[in-house]
Amino acid sequence: MNKIFRKENMPILISPLINIVLTIILMVLNVYIGIGALILTIISIYNAYDTIQNKNEQFKKYADSLDLALDGFSKKTIFNMPFSIVVIDNKKDIVWYNSKFKQLINEKESVVDDNIHEVFPEITDELLKIEQDSFMINYLFKDYEVHKTTLDDQKMTLLYFIDSTDREQTRKKYQEERLALMNIRIDNYEELNSDVSSEKRPILYAEIDSTITSYFHEHGSFIKKNENGRYFAVLYKATLNQMIIEKFSFIDKVRNINTGNTIVPTLSIGIGIDEESVRDNEKSANAALDIALGRGGDQIVLKAKDNLQYFGGKSQATEKRTKVKARVIAHALSQLIEKSTDVYISGHINPDMDSFGSALGLWYAVKKKNKSAYIVLNEVTPAIKNIYNYSTTNIKELKDCIISPEEAYERAKASSLVIVTDNHRKQSIEEPRLFEKTDSIVVIDHHRRGNDYIENAILSYVEPSSSSASELVTEMLMYMDEKVSINKFISDALLAGITVDTKNFNQQTGIRTFEAAAILKQNGADSTVVTKLFRDDFQTLKFRSQIISDSIIYKDKYIIGTFDKDIEESTLIASQSADEMMNIENIKASFVLTKSKNKTHISARSYGEISVQLIMEKLDGGGHQNMAATQLDVSIPEAIDLLKKAIKEYESEDEK
Repeated sequence: MNKIFRKENMPILISPLINIVLTIILMVLNVYIGIGALILTIISIYNAYDTIQNKNEQFKKYADSLDLALDGFSKKTIFNMPFSIVVIDNKKDIVWYNSKFKQLINEKESVVDDNIHEVFPEITDELLKIEQDSFMINYLFKDYEVHKTTLDDQKMTLLYFIDSTDREQTRKKYQEERLALMNIRIDNYEELNSDVSSEKRPILYAEIDSTITSYFHEHGSFIKKNENGRYFAVLYKATLNQMIIEKFSFIDKVRNINTGNTIVPTLSIGIGIDEESVRDNEKSANAALDIALGRGGDQIVLKAKDNLQYFGGKSQATEKRTKVKARVIAHALSQLIEKSTDVYISGHINPDMDSFGSALGLWYAVKKKNKSAYIVLNEVTPAIKNIYNYSTTNIKELKDCIISPEEAYERAKASSLVIVTDNHRKQSIEEPRLFEKTDSIVVIDHHRRGNDYIENAILSYVEPSSSSASELVTEMLMYMDEKVSINKFISDALLAGITVDTKNFNQQTGIRTFEAAAILKQNGADSTVVTKLFRDDFQTLKFRSQIISDSIIYKDKYIIGTFDKDIEESTLIASQSADEMMNIENIKASFVLTKSKNKTHISARSYGEISVQLIMEKLDGGGHQNMAATQLDVSIPEAIDLLKKAIKEYESEDEK
């Protein structure tokens, strides 16, 4: 009934409706005439109904014919699509395909019911399972973008292939021709000047210049020489990738240059790439060069946005800092202390004697300038327990000046000064939130610079050639005030810091190390007291002996020990054991793994022939070439597997 009274049928229904009204009127006036009108009305109603029914049938036939036409168009369109189409079922068997697909796979016989993986091996299960609606494959030297549509009710998947070879080649060419900027520096230029006689100096630099520039010209790249052993190069990304494969072979050639020089020429290189503009690439290249120099030089750092890659860095950092620089840094630090309202000094998380000893030296320097100074310390770890008790017992006001990270955060303000010592990484200080309170930040460290370095420090004194932060602080104390004499107990702490990081003056020592020790001795440092600070209890000695006893030799030159006890002293015991294992004959590097706060901690040691820093960096750690560490959120057996993998990667890089 509703279909009859549709809007489009109303013109047909008007006449019968009028007849009904007239019939009712005539029936009232004259019954006989009304009967005749009623018969005519019934006839008109029937005719109207029949007309509507015929109209609906015609429309239905038209709609059916249109649907068939559209269905024909759809089928014809699919069959004649200009790209390959294939339909597979839930078993990955081919159900249907068009002629273009048959041409693509170059099959003369039918492949219906064949498995798609057999017909088209490039289409793997992993690609079909990905959530994206499309994926890329390479087939017969062409690139295809494969789109997929899945009909869950019929358990079928339609794949169609769009030839993207031209687009991919354009994209690849664009990537290969992106510009990379390279900042090159002879990082021991001053030392070479003093090492070579004046008549041989031009010959030396001419050979270095020829070696560097000819290498870049052979690769079709632009390079310009600046003054004082500096170069600037512009090259394509594809060229840079080739240089990476070659391991920047010109660097070794420069090292082998000998024209009467006893010092080996070394290069530090910063590379900037993949930034939004050429100017940003230049900034990245400069920042990368700073990092390379901060890690001791003789290496390459590539910076692509926030990602850093390191090449080289397997040689010991040479002692390049001068007393002039120490004096300048000390003077600048004095001015910053005087301008600040208070000073907060922080070492690194899980502090050792160098971290705490250098912090004590800085605290003493600030107090001598009549400024409020606080050492930020989260906990007294076993590594600093002896020196903490010794110093707080003998320096009465010290204990009240050692505060928790939370208290430091609450007290600090914009006018405060934050000094970070024995560390340069943001997330490794006791309270990273201090950087939110003030922009006045000073960094004093001797570790090679890593990724998470503090970028906004207004004063940075990072010297990888130094033995320890305590050595740097000792030098600075002598220049901060002519009248400064170092307190005897502070001297003991600083000497302990130097002693622990040099392994009793056996590693990473230079002339300045012994000069610093002599200064501390002059100010009352007692070697006997320092030796007592390193004494351990009987149980600790037993643990160390057990670790060494159960350790394994890996590749004939590495030794790996484990300490599966998550106790307060576990990291200290691990590091001490790693030190002792370096006394074993033919061992080049030692590693001890232990549990610490539900994580696996690795202490790594070497005598410099192998860079444990580079190995630990592969596991998101860091440190020195001969002393490094990391923490992993895995079990000890899993950590051993990761460590062995990192060692293999390190060795493979060394072989290339």
